[in-house]
Amino acid sequence: MRRILVLATTLGLTVGLMVPGGTAAGADLDHGDGATVTIVRDEYGVPHVKSDDFAALNYGVGYAQAQDRLWQAEVFRRLATGTQAELLGIGALASDVGARLLFGPESRRTAMLASASVETQTNLAAFADGVNAWIEEAAATGQLPVEFGGVAPKPWQPEDTIAIFMAVLDNFGIGGAGELDNAANLQALIASLGPAAGLAVFADTHWLADPSAPTSAPSDGAFGKVTGPKMTTGSDARALSLGGEETSMLDAYRAAKRAVGLSEGPSSNAIAIGSKLSADGKPLLLAGPQMGYQTPQINHEIGIEGAGLNVHGMELPGLPGVSIGVSRGIAWTLTTGGTDNADLYVETLNPANPGQYLFNGEWLDLDCRIEVFEVAGVGPVPQQLCASVHGPVVGTAPGVAITLKRASDGLEMQSLESFFDLQRARSLPEFADALSAIAYNFNVLYADRRGNIAYFHVGRIPIRAAGDDPWMPHDGTGGAEWQGFIPWDEMPRSINPDQGWLTSWNNKPQANWPNSTGGFWAQGPVHRVNTLMNLLTGLEPRSATPETVAEFNRIAGLTTDTPSGSASTVFVSTLLDDMVAHVDTGADARLPAVVGLLADWDWLQDDSDADGKYDSPAVTVFNRWWPELIARVFGDEFAVAPLNANVAGNLVARLLDPAPAVPPLHDYLDGETIGNALTASLIDALDGLTADFGSADPASWLQDIAVIRWSPIGAGSVPDTLWMNRGTYNQITHMRGNGRAMNVISPGQSGDLFSPHFADQLELYATWTYKTMHLTHGAARSNAESVTVLHP
Repeated sequence: MRRILVLATTLGLTVGLMVPGGTAAGADLDHGDGATVTIVRDEYGVPHVKSDDFAALNYGVGYAQAQDRLWQAEVFRRLATGTQAELLGIGALASDVGARLLFGPESRRTAMLASASVETQTNLAAFADGVNAWIEEAAATGQLPVEFGGVAPKPWQPEDTIAIFMAVLDNFGIGGAGELDNAANLQALIASLGPAAGLAVFADTHWLADPSAPTSAPSDGAFGKVTGPKMTTGSDARALSLGGEETSMLDAYRAAKRAVGLSEGPSSNAIAIGSKLSADGKPLLLAGPQMGYQTPQINHEIGIEGAGLNVHGMELPGLPGVSIGVSRGIAWTLTTGGTDNADLYVETLNPANPGQYLFNGEWLDLDCRIEVFEVAGVGPVPQQLCASVHGPVVGTAPGVAITLKRASDGLEMQSLESFFDLQRARSLPEFADALSAIAYNFNVLYADRRGNIAYFHVGRIPIRAAGDDPWMPHDGTGGAEWQGFIPWDEMPRSINPDQGWLTSWNNKPQANWPNSTGGFWAQGPVHRVNTLMNLLTGLEPRSATPETVAEFNRIAGLTTDTPSGSASTVFVSTLLDDMVAHVDTGADARLPAVVGLLADWDWLQDDSDADGKYDSPAVTVFNRWWPELIARVFGDEFAVAPLNANVAGNLVARLLDPAPAVPPLHDYLDGETIGNALTASLIDALDGLTADFGSADPASWLQDIAVIRWSPIGAGSVPDTLWMNRGTYNQITHMRGNGRAMNVISPGQSGDLFSPHFADQLELYATWTYKTMHLTHGAARSNAESVTVLHP
């Protein structure tokens, strides 16, 4: 039996440690080597782990994280390793097959671990030991999370952590692979509008680069250039009708990701404010990862100190180490990059042998293996999974296979070690050097105590073959191979720009940066980042404080999106002024007052009196006007083919602009002026609202609020809260000394519904309140709820 030495201090009294289940801990963890690790939990239950021994330190990280998030880590492990069906039965088999298609068999993870540095192997092994120590103790003392039903999970392995890393980074750091959707969209447009108009509308909605799009790297202070060929669009109208089990399995895997809190889509915002704009000359950094609203959410706060580390911030269940946070004199954060770094290839199959495909003039055998899946209630189920030189087979059609090629393939361990290296960096050059080896695509914002702020667009970005249409499925026979990757020193970046600030909200990295991922990533002049850029542009020298950053975050989070709660479709901060300027107020007696209402509006959707309605009727008017406008202008063209909402906003901007950077090729207005379209659609909106509310008085037109629905991953749940377009974890760091910081992680630190820290930050989050981060072990001890000393 293991033993644990516990020193818990509450109100100055020494008592037995109360763990999340509410019972005193008492297991012996002494391995006899003399190393110790101390875990101080502060007033919000945040663990601060300290040891001078590297292995003991990571042991403590695993132990503390398991105390808080063991069930969530188990859910992630089963998703990433394709073992959900062992618990959930046949309904989860398709997702499991999808996971193993994407990430490979267990033997691949074992080989990756063997290739890692000794330090990384020590880190992962010690973390696993710490997790297993808590599993053993919790099972013996009845403290396992209720979701396990009293049955302890199998021991944690270092390979499990590698699997979760691949699944999480694939979710947030891989973009593109939309070629089949693009082909289907083009086919539908041609069928509906004819070849000429269909191709024109496709080009209007799938642009490679718009010079008017807001960029994170400004022209002053930015360097780096785009390499690779200029490409055209619309050259191939081929669409494939996919069949086969692989496609449905990937769809099932994506659904399973969403169910456990790995939400897809654009995510995260960030702000860095430099010395000349900061009130005391010390930089400020906002971290706002938007990673899905779950209970518990994906983020887990921790402090790690000793053995060359002093880092605090957020980690992910099943993974050791801080991915967004503050170390000694440095703070950093990430947003999803959105650059196309994954392609779908069409492999020509041998008619005489469908197990072969054509590549560079030769018939090559598909690399196939049999994976056996344990399925509850069924038993072992074998499945054949195959791959080409480009990657796993993810779909089939008559005579062809569809494969997925990702820029990160083969570099997952290098990327994991690079994230570990970020925690050790002590200067901007060291930090940038660690970033250079990350294969996944992110935007990174940075600040340090020396006064530097910086922006980096990181990851391996392919240079595609000349003439290869990036929107359409790629030729797998050898004519569309990647021609290398953009060199690190030519990737977008900005260091200490003259404007004094940097920001990212998943917008374009720099001018002339090409894009071939549709929807939100088809970046044009209309983008939610304009809200932040408007605020930052108005900063006066030596005026910004942490409270300024918090207020900017609040304004951005409450700026109206359309429809409310949609996150990525924020039009008012770019378009509203121009839209109301085009309205003919003489066309209807109601228009002068309504245009005045919209012109005077602060763009916010807030419910300050908590009555379940937005305070301003302008929210209601705009959110009714917008769909009326889109239907009037684009209804004919997109009666069959879908029109992405973000793309629609950018098309409206181009119609409003007398000289747009990317002029539309198709006439959407059918001879009507944009002013007439705006006026008529606003009148239609007013008629509809009058009927809906039974009143012609706009003061009575108050829209119901949108809410955040915190989806439970386990047994616990929390009430809905007012919708806010913000990070699910928010951290504001002030680079005074080694850094001062405040944060909030909603609903709370613990995933155990019986813990007092399960939802104790929900009200903080809902009211835009932050708590102090304790960035030293001494500060944590001064605010300690408990102190635990382990002898691993």
